[in-house]
Amino acid sequence: MSAQLLSLPPAFQVSQSSLQDYAICARRFQLRYLMEQEWPTPAAEPLGDAEQADMLGKRFHRLVERYWLDLPIERDKIDATLRPWWDAFLQHPIPDLPAGIRRAEVRTSAVVHGQRMVATFDLLAYNATGDVMIVDWKTTKRRSSRAWLDRRLQTVIYPLLLIESAPRLIGRVLKPEQVRLVYWFANAPTEIEVFQYSTMRYEQDQQTLAYLIDQLLSTQAAVWPLTNDVKQCRLCQYRSLCNRGSEAGSYDDIDTIDELGDIEDMSNGTGSFLEQPDDFVL
Repeated sequence: MSAQLLSLPPAFQVSQSSLQDYAICARRFQLRYLMEQEWPTPAAEPLGDAEQADMLGKRFHRLVERYWLDLPIERDKIDATLRPWWDAFLQHPIPDLPAGIRRAEVRTSAVVHGQRMVATFDLLAYNATGDVMIVDWKTTKRRSSRAWLDRRLQTVIYPLLLIESAPRLIGRVLKPEQVRLVYWFANAPTEIEVFQYSTMRYEQDQQTLAYLIDQLLSTQAAVWPLTNDVKQCRLCQYRSLCNRGSEAGSYDDIDTIDELGDIEDMSNGTGSFLEQPDDFVL
């Protein structure tokens, strides 16, 4: 492996998933995003279960995007494994969804602490004057806890990027108190999790991201530091390169599909599964 010092390229755009990787393990970030290392080991066994979960998650997101783009969907043509999720989506809509505009797979970006950051919202709902809601569909095997979600950088980055990009994204300035982030779980559709944003949280999130960005930009080494939390390695596909095991972890240990990859990173960097993303549905 090259001994060359590796640092963040000037044009690199940080996403919640890449920064989450860095927060978990700098070495994982280096291998995945700077060295573009092929994955030498599977994330979990049985491999078929992990691949099936990945595929179903992507297909569900595609299906829901078609719904918000007002494209035709015939239930009897939906794969039988997806129908329970689809039925749950129709039978348990998001409560208090702002009336007006719905935009699916909305990609946005903003400069935060001198670093370009990007995000893709599964759904953005708003009107001309009121609150704005970000909705994220979760197809995890088990419902994530509120405490776990609150610690994830997705919950930090999404509302903050919406605030920063709102003037050009929706045409007006937003106050933090006008923003809500909602997680909807396909396997627990009545147990949504709502994070009401606030000015205090916005200021805290700015500090959190500034700290992480400073750490990321200052990391320069041939081999970036490995996590001290070795349990994080059990589902990492680079663990064999770090001498932390070559056997795949158990699929039963996977609490969230985030550990296999984020949906926005599975769509070839476009932020959408369709050819014309971010159409307006009125």
